[in-house]
Amino acid sequence: MEYSKLVEVQEKLEKTSSYLDKVELISRLLAETPKEEIRKVVLLLLGEIFPPYESKEIGIGPQLIKEAIARATGYSRREVDELMLSKGDLGEVAEELVKKKRQVTLFRESLSVEKVYSVLRKVSEISGEGSQEKKILWISELLTNSSPLEAKYIVRTVLGELRLGIAEGRLRDSISKAFHVSPELVERAYMFTGDYSLVAERAALGGEAELKNIRIEVGRPVSPMLAQRADSIDEVIRRLGKAAFEIKLDGIRIQIHKKKDRIWIFTRKLENYTSMFPDLVKDSLDSIKPDKAIIDGELVAINPETGKPMPFQEVLRRRRKYNIEEVSRELPIQFHAFDVLYSEGVEKIDLPYEERRKTLEEIIEQKEGKFHVVERIISDDEKEIKDFLNYSLSLGHEGLLAKDLNSPYRVGKREFLWLKVKPGGDTLDLVVVGAFYGKGKRAGVFGSYLLAARDEESDKLLTVSKLGSGFTDDELKELTEKFKSLVMKRKPGILEAEIEPHVWIEPKIVFEVMFEEIQKSPEEKHTSGFGLRFPRFVRIREDKGVEEISTIQEIEEMYRKQEEKKGGVSPLSSSS
Repeated sequence: MEYSKLVEVQEKLEKTSSYLDKVELISRLLAETPKEEIRKVVLLLLGEIFPPYESKEIGIGPQLIKEAIARATGYSRREVDELMLSKGDLGEVAEELVKKKRQVTLFRESLSVEKVYSVLRKVSEISGEGSQEKKILWISELLTNSSPLEAKYIVRTVLGELRLGIAEGRLRDSISKAFHVSPELVERAYMFTGDYSLVAERAALGGEAELKNIRIEVGRPVSPMLAQRADSIDEVIRRLGKAAFEIKLDGIRIQIHKKKDRIWIFTRKLENYTSMFPDLVKDSLDSIKPDKAIIDGELVAINPETGKPMPFQEVLRRRRKYNIEEVSRELPIQFHAFDVLYSEGVEKIDLPYEERRKTLEEIIEQKEGKFHVVERIISDDEKEIKDFLNYSLSLGHEGLLAKDLNSPYRVGKREFLWLKVKPGGDTLDLVVVGAFYGKGKRAGVFGSYLLAARDEESDKLLTVSKLGSGFTDDELKELTEKFKSLVMKRKPGILEAEIEPHVWIEPKIVFEVMFEEIQKSPEEKHTSGFGLRFPRFVRIREDKGVEEISTIQEIEEMYRKQEEKKGGVSPLSSSS
C-alpha cells in the first residue's frame, strides 16, 4: 500500500471530531489494506512501530529531527528553529519546508507503508558509536522522498506526537465494521493481547472464528481485572456476603510472566518494565515454581530504615534507563502476588477465585521482604473486617480489596466482583484536557487545568472540573514542562466541552483528584452535568491510561450515594 493513502486518512482524522466519521474513515482504510500489511498499517495509524508491550522506541528526539529536516530540504538549522517558533509543531515545519525545499531531488522514490515502517524499525535498532548520524541519514532520506503531507506524518510518528484522537473504542468499532465481526469479540481479543494490530490482522484473516481462538500467551500482557469502589464494609457485605478481604497496597500493578529462565514484567498499561527491575526478575525466578506462569500482583517500594511501604510516587522513581543498580539499592522493592492467570500450560482465569488462590499459594515460594502472597481473611463479620482494615492501615497500606469467592478473573473488566475499600476522602481519576495560564505568583506556568471523565456509553470525554489547588510551586513548573509537548491547536475530537481553556491538551495525563463533594453542574458549564466542590490535586496516576479514568456513570452513582447519606432524596433516584 502506498504511504500517501495512509496519510490522507490521517489528515482527515485530524480534521474531524465526529465519532462515526472517524470509524468510517478507519474501517474503510482497513478494508482496503492488503492482509499482509494490516499490522503495519494499524501501528502507523496509531503513530507506533511496536505494540506497547515490546517497550521499544525509535530513539530520535526533536534536535535530531530538526537536523534531518534541514538536510532533506536544504534549509539551515537556524531557519528550521525559527519556523518551529512560529509553528510549534515539527510535523508542520517539515510539511512547509518540503513543500518549498531548496534541495533538488532528481529521482524521488514513491514511499510505501512497507518502506516507511521498515526504515523506522531499522532506525530504532541502530545503537553504538555514530548511531545519531546514522539515524539522521535514514530519516532525512525518508523526508527527501516524501511529499509535504507524508513528511508531516513521518515526523509526528517519529516523535510520538500523532494526536488523531483514535481511542480504543474507535479502533474496536472500526475493526468490527471493516471485517464484519462483533465489537465484543474485538474487545475481548484486545484484552487478551494488548495489540490492536494483531487483532485487526486476525479479524482480516479469519473473522470471528479466528478472534475466538485468541488465548492467553506467556510473554504477551493481558489487560488486568479491575475493582469497583465501595463506600463501606457494610456495602461489601451486602453485595458479596462472605468474601475474601486482601490488603490493598499502594504501588504499581504488575503482571509477571515466566517462561523457563525468562521473565517479563508488564504494567497495567501493558508496558514492558522488565529492564527497570532486575531485582524483581531475580526474585521472580527464585519464587515462581512452574516453568510457565502468569502472576498478577502489586509492586511496592520499601523504606530501608523502617521496612514500611513508601508512597506510590516513590516506586515510580525506579522507572529509569540508567543507574538502575544504584537506585535499586537505595530503594528496595517488594512484590505481593494476589492472582494467577496461567500455570503450566493451563489458563486459570475461568476458575473461581478460591481455586486460583489455592493454586497461587502452591506455586509461589515466598521470600521474606521480597516476594509474597498478599495477606487476606475470609469473613462476613463487620468487626473482624474492620480490625483487618485497621491492621492494613497500621502497616502503611491503603485499605482492603474485597473479592467474590466464586468470581472468575474477568480480563480487562471492572465489575462488582472486586470492591476496594479505602478510608479518607473520595478521589477520582480524571484526564487533563486543557490548561489555563497562571497569574501573579503563577505567571509563566500553567496555573490550573480542565479535567474530564469518560462516558461509557458514547466513549466521549466530558468535563467535570477545573483544578488549581494542591500543587506546589515546583510541581506547577514540572507539570508545565510536561504538558508543553501535549498542547493541541484545537479541541481533542474525543472531548465535549463548553469551557474553553487557554490551551487544549492531548488527553494522556491522568490526575488523581480529592474533593469534598460532587455537585450538580449546569450543562453549559461542565458537559458531564457534574462538578467537584473544593477539588485538590493528589498525584499523577502514571500507571493509568485514559481508558481507565473515572466514568460519568461512576460519578453519577457516587453523587446518588452522597445525597442519600445527607438524609434527603437524591435528584437521580427517580430516574435510576
